[in-house]
Amino acid sequence: MNKKRFTLMFIILICLLTFPLEAREMGDIIGDSFEEIAGRGLEIRTRPAGVRVFINGVDSGITPLSLNNLSPGEYSILLNREGYRDKNFNVTLFNNSRLVASIEMEEERGFVLVSVHRADGSPESLPFNPQIISSAAEEVSSPSTEQTENTVLLNMPAGYRTIRVRAFGWEEVLVNVLVRDNEQTEVSILMNPAQFRLENVSLNRRRFNPNNTGSLGRTEINFEITAPSSATIKIFNSNNQIVLERQLGSLENRRLSTTWDGRDSSGRILPEGNYSILIEATPIESSQLVSVRLECRIDYSLNIFPLSLESNLSGLTFTPLPHTLPAGSFQFDAGLQIGTFPSLTQNEDFFTVPFNFSLRVSPLNKLELATIFNINPHSIQTGWGISGSVKYNFLDGAEFPLMLGAGLSYTWAGDEGENPLSPGRGIGLYLPLSLELINSLSLAFCPGLFWRGPEGLVPAILLSAGVLYRNNWFNTGFSFRYELDFLESTDSKFLAGAQFRLLGLSNLQFLLQGGIWLQSNRIGGYGGIGIGLIY
Repeated sequence: MNKKRFTLMFIILICLLTFPLEAREMGDIIGDSFEEIAGRGLEIRTRPAGVRVFINGVDSGITPLSLNNLSPGEYSILLNREGYRDKNFNVTLFNNSRLVASIEMEEERGFVLVSVHRADGSPESLPFNPQIISSAAEEVSSPSTEQTENTVLLNMPAGYRTIRVRAFGWEEVLVNVLVRDNEQTEVSILMNPAQFRLENVSLNRRRFNPNNTGSLGRTEINFEITAPSSATIKIFNSNNQIVLERQLGSLENRRLSTTWDGRDSSGRILPEGNYSILIEATPIESSQLVSVRLECRIDYSLNIFPLSLESNLSGLTFTPLPHTLPAGSFQFDAGLQIGTFPSLTQNEDFFTVPFNFSLRVSPLNKLELATIFNINPHSIQTGWGISGSVKYNFLDGAEFPLMLGAGLSYTWAGDEGENPLSPGRGIGLYLPLSLELINSLSLAFCPGLFWRGPEGLVPAILLSAGVLYRNNWFNTGFSFRYELDFLESTDSKFLAGAQFRLLGLSNLQFLLQGGIWLQSNRIGGYGGIGIGLIY
């Protein structure tokens, strides 16, 4: 322990000693300063570094520069770097001291007076609010008495620079200008009305289920327009009949979005099938009609709802489920528990407040990947562990109300680092089965085999079951797991728990859970809270 502490303090000391020196060399130079220190010779530091140094007209290197063999006397110094003004100064070196010169280079900069005007013949009724953009510019107050709101004075580094001018309803203009050091250049820009276009039209969900909660049960229609307009959204069913028409009114922003929740003009949820979304827009300055059509599908088999990962495979707290997220969806959770838990490596129980972070994603339909990272604080030491799993759904319940999946998990953990609600460290093989009733109630059963650690060739048997009820705004469930381990002296364990998830209007969801466990003649309980994001 003493050796570790000594090593840590030594590293900290080195960092404290070297950081100020590095900071002085690389960036803490403000203004010019000359300092005499012990030693001999000349040292030149600049901000920025990389400046060419000429001593008495001879190229002597680039900064930071250290010269130890210069004879005492007077020297003429010239500093040169492209984009910066040359710097000349004289120094006198003495036999019994070392001179440190810290120089701040001055950037070559000039001014560009940009004025923006409507092109001849442009409609006066079209709003004109140009934005003048350049990443290299620093806007300053103009000394000109003729300045208008569409004229700006830019302070820019010398050289060729690009200025971009944008205005809603007008064609974007790019101008290259040569900025000269300490000079002012005037640029006059004419803007023409933009040709009206509907651009970057997209749906965030081409398949969605209106029965899913919040934003999971609707699709977002995004598009851009190049000029002020009025627009209408029309939605057609597979028979090309209009089921919904929505007036968007006057549009005065470039980027726009609206949502559709799968309902018709009367507010009724539409049946499953293919639908097309027609966006029609007419610019204010003309009668030209521009339209774009998108295709989407209402799919009631596309159930997106949050599940837990305490059992290593997504499902209820103690029962894996065959359900998987649709392709492209994900869920992230953070949870905290408090209670007395059974030790997974010793014949005892302990009080702790474990917390975990979990993630489940679906790269392909019917395939789900998941991981959970947990930390268990203890009075003596803190343990941690990580688990990963893969699950595939063989039967999705589309033809008859039965779902079947298969899953594989692997868990690594340090001393007492396992998730206390999980089967422990090792490899698990699961066969989750679910009977789907009235499209919102799932009765689940899952047999499993679990090989604990490298020493066990004989697996423990896991038998779990549960019930899950899903609603638009919440889901709740109860589950239990019975573990029979042939290698442990304590050969069985029973865990049971309930959970309640509140689903918000957004993609957030909140968790409350609690339960008990029984092992031999010992009993304990726990409670927990969590928050997550599902998409």
